[in-house]
Amino acid sequence: MDEQAAVEEISRLYPAVHRRLRSSGRLLPGGDVTARMLSVLRHLASSGPLTVGDLGGRLRLSRAATTELLDRIESRGLVARVRDQHDRRRVYVGITEAGRAVTVNTGAGPERDDPLTAAVRTMTPQERQGLVDGLRALLREGPPDE
Repeated sequence: MDEQAAVEEISRLYPAVHRRLRSSGRLLPGGDVTARMLSVLRHLASSGPLTVGDLGGRLRLSRAATTELLDRIESRGLVARVRDQHDRRRVYVGITEAGRAVTVNTGAGPERDDPLTAAVRTMTPQERQGLVDGLRALLREGPPDE
């Protein structure tokens, strides 16, 4: 495939891949949380309480998007915000016991996976490696190593 054909095919496929794997708004089966919410809960379960800014940075979300997402999760009683006793301007977000229960109850089975995990599960190891290699090549700066 020549360069121009590759550019055209990537340009055609990328939006379709994005639409297929974007899961932030869809509820997961058997619950009232989205895949993005579950990702936040799992992150907090493994890392412990984080500031809104730190959590947003780790999730690669803006502060506004992180705050809006946390508002929705907090309204379900799955996370709690706590002010730092030493610096009242700093707010930490931690997972609640109800949030931990959600991570456990939605942690098993392919039907509960986010769309990316479900799609990767259908690929052969060689396809997975090829995809990872290709994405790394797209992100590489400068000419390819020779």
